[in-house]
Amino acid sequence: MTISRNAPCPCGSGKKYKQCCGREGQAGAPSGGEIQAALQQARQLFQNGALQQTEILCRKLLAAQPDNPDANHLLGQLAHRVGKLDAALELFGRALAARPDQPGFRLDLANALFDLGRLEQAERETLAVLKRKPGMTGARFTLALILRSQGRLDDSIREYRRVLSEAPGNVGALNNLGMTLKEANHCEEALSCFEKLIKVQPDSVVVLFNTGVVLRRMERFAEAAEYFARALRIKPDYGDAHFELAWCFLVAGDLRRGWEEYGWRFRKEEMPIAKRAFSFPEWQGESLAGKSLLIWGEQGVGDEILFAEGIMDARQAGARVIVECEARLVALFTRSFPGVEVYGRENPPHPRLQQADIDYQLPMGSLARWYRPTVESFPAHRGYLKPASERVEHWKAWLASLGPGLKVGISWRSMKRGADRDSYYTELSQWGEVLKMAGVVFVNLQYGDCRAELDEASQRFGVEIHEAPGLNLKDELDDAAALTKALDLAIAPNTSVFGMAGAVGAPTWLLNLDSDWTMLGTDRVPWFPSVKVYRKSWGEPWAPLLAQVAGALNEMTRKGKA
Repeated sequence: MTISRNAPCPCGSGKKYKQCCGREGQAGAPSGGEIQAALQQARQLFQNGALQQTEILCRKLLAAQPDNPDANHLLGQLAHRVGKLDAALELFGRALAARPDQPGFRLDLANALFDLGRLEQAERETLAVLKRKPGMTGARFTLALILRSQGRLDDSIREYRRVLSEAPGNVGALNNLGMTLKEANHCEEALSCFEKLIKVQPDSVVVLFNTGVVLRRMERFAEAAEYFARALRIKPDYGDAHFELAWCFLVAGDLRRGWEEYGWRFRKEEMPIAKRAFSFPEWQGESLAGKSLLIWGEQGVGDEILFAEGIMDARQAGARVIVECEARLVALFTRSFPGVEVYGRENPPHPRLQQADIDYQLPMGSLARWYRPTVESFPAHRGYLKPASERVEHWKAWLASLGPGLKVGISWRSMKRGADRDSYYTELSQWGEVLKMAGVVFVNLQYGDCRAELDEASQRFGVEIHEAPGLNLKDELDDAAALTKALDLAIAPNTSVFGMAGAVGAPTWLLNLDSDWTMLGTDRVPWFPSVKVYRKSWGEPWAPLLAQVAGALNEMTRKGKA
């Protein structure tokens, strides 16, 4: 590490090298004292956030001692902080090769593996640290994080509790314990965690927000709304709190405030909703007579189906309407909305959607703010999506070929899973009482790979759930809509399958939670008049509700109609 003694010191102190890190030796190979002084300076720079200066000094050190474990480790920490995870792994590996018994080095390696999503390797490295040093709280905290990410919630809760037994004041562990308890549906215990945190950090927007989330999960919406409001008084632009507040208002039937807060969905910090970068001004309720409005779909297929209900309102207001939607919906939307131009979503957008004759643009989920300000403003209809009539007849003929009995389509889950989302969905194995019903021919409406579930249900309940020949339920949505319309009844939780059934006007039974916002404070789904809702509370099991559905289905088969 040859440095001119009159040159600026690479540590960034502003002094000459001979007056700083080089004061104990001469130009040329550094002494041990120089190395330690430079390392100490590099650590201080890193702690102060002077990352570029830290890197310069570490690389100077490694030029003189390529295997220096402390310099490799510190450079690995720097790489990890700036998101260069592969480089961090390599540098931590070099540090461990020189000093394999250093638990801090191995824990940092585990954290980098965790951030890369290599959870099994991260767990092995963390367990190796804890085997050597059982009382290392940071390692146990990392293990709890890993276990939570693996879906092993009870194990994660156990580890967070151990962290807190060793370090009762660890607010990060208490917060994460609360969140993990919430995911495991132990909401009372989760609330207790956050109430303790609020005593310590009364002005923490994160703690206030998490408390509100738990209260919302517990269906205590007025209290939840107050915590979100408290968070917003401290941080007015907190998009996640605005979005959760929208949920509370909509569940309570306060549509005016609900739609206003729903506009913050694009400014969420956690899992923000993507916003299309169209240059036209967003429509704010001005007269649309003689104007052109670009309405673009957002979120998932189910959301586009739901919010598309308001498209024709804009058309009837005198606008020339252009719609950008999920490509799989183009044919169905084109047939359903006469006089509307429909284009599939592309990146970059279709050239038509960038032409200067467009006056305004609007995300599809914002239509309800302008056209559905109250529950009473939702129109009665027999379906606003129109499948091809010849395909409806085709599927009616196929259904008739399956023999006598009511033709009932079923779906039981979404393809998107997660601790919060799974609370809305069932497992097909829970449908025994429904599937054993005599006088019913069951048809599969579950999209995606569900072959194993269908086979298990057939063996377990002795019933065949028929699959429409040659139909890809996930990709061929126009034909899936026709099949759904041809059925006597569709039964599903709140997924795009339920949305499609309601939108085509098919008789539909929705398996839902009391706290679902799409009911807008009613006992129905205002978008879909043909839907009957069967409801349960968040933490209740599905079995009693499915038994109720089985009873209603038995009554329907007895009468021979939906």
